Amino acid sequence: MEVTVEQTGALERTITVRVAADQVNARLEAEISQLAATIKLPGFRPGKAPKKHLENRFKDHLSQTIMEQLMQEGMGKAVQEHALRTVGNPELHLEAPVTRDQPFGFTAKVQIMPDVKPQGYQGMTLTRRVAEVTDADIDTALEQRRERHAGYETREGRQAASGDQIVLNFKGFVDGEAFEGGSAEGYVLELGGGRFIPGFEDQLIGLAVGEERTVKVTFPENYGAPHLAGKAAEFQCSLSEVRERVLPGIDDALAEAEGVKEGGLEALKTRIRQDLDRRAASAMEKQLQRRIHDGLVEANAFDLPSKMVDREVEAMIEQFKEDTVARGMTPDQHGLTDDVLANEFKPTAEKRLRLGLVLGAIAKQEGLEVNDERVDAHLNKLAEVYGGRAAEFKRWAREDESRMDGIRGAVLEEMVNDWIKAHGVITDESVTLDALLAENA
Repeated sequence: MEVTVEQTGALERTITVRVAADQVNARLEAEISQLAATIKLPGFRPGKAPKKHLENRFKDHLSQTIMEQLMQEGMGKAVQEHALRTVGNPELHLEAPVTRDQPFGFTAKVQIMPDVKPQGYQGMTLTRRVAEVTDADIDTALEQRRERHAGYETREGRQAASGDQIVLNFKGFVDGEAFEGGSAEGYVLELGGGRFIPGFEDQLIGLAVGEERTVKVTFPENYGAPHLAGKAAEFQCSLSEVRERVLPGIDDALAEAEGVKEGGLEALKTRIRQDLDRRAASAMEKQLQRRIHDGLVEANAFDLPSKMVDREVEAMIEQFKEDTVARGMTPDQHGLTDDVLANEFKPTAEKRLRLGLVLGAIAKQEGLEVNDERVDAHLNKLAEVYGGRAAEFKRWAREDESRMDGIRGAVLEEMVNDWIKAHGVITDESVTLDALLAENA
């Protein structure tokens, strides 16, 4: 078997395999002998059928079997002898089927992984944004919790205002005709929440119980019900009740509502500070990691195999579709075809792949290897959010080797990040907590 590899592109190789006729004949003889020993044919005792008869009767089967063997061996030899790291399936061209007394040959175009020599990771100059939790941050968090536990109280004679909860009666018309699903009695709505189509809730501001008002709107062009999309509509509206939003006090009762059993308001403040400290630390680490990764991608510009990029884009599209369906929508509702999504996702896919290759190359160059201790520590950290079900989560993760491969990959990335930080120059920049958290939103 003669195997040659020709460079036909930066990341493309053409493999040519030639097998001499005598080698083809030898393969045929071996395959026919194996067939004769196992197959039963009418009129012949086991193992006594003439080989010529078997060759004629099973010609296509023999040709296909040997072709597959030779192609697999030829590709394997090319990959091994030329240290090829191929991507995706090869583009095969068969010169002719396997035939007795004839040579056999084929060509295969393959894409290969780039040879990444990482640049710009040693002595990186980095700015870390840091924030300290202040009393003002605690006060803001307490206000947010007041909002969360707000209640509503009915107000006689009150004109509806943004933030109020109203009990709404409405009947909708398009072109003067009532339409299905356009009417309701006793519908509870928080004004300003944006649950209705744009412009609807704004026109109810100032309405009181006992009054009627006609609300005029236009359904969006991408509205979920196609027969209403883009059409003008009128809704006859009245209110049965107006409820004003009432905030609780910042006191021990609020702490109890937040699940604090002992220590009252001061204990709640302590818990809030601890939570904000954790969030700030996480945000600082994420933004520093992002700056490291952005720096690595910028410093390492190299071509990527198109098949590798296509595969990543396809995975991103499928994930997007699953997430969209889970939210009760479909991409088609927003005109997001596969082509549109592919164009949108391609830059991110290329960045992800390039970063992954660079991180792997750094780990190899610096001799960083994942060990069981680091994997266990990472798994324990992931399991913390599951509380009493942490052990169950860890069992679930270890059951599947692909899940564990993902965890090992995350650990290796963490190790590379730690190495870069340890060998870099980091300058801290003080910012507010809001600014830090907004950067990681």
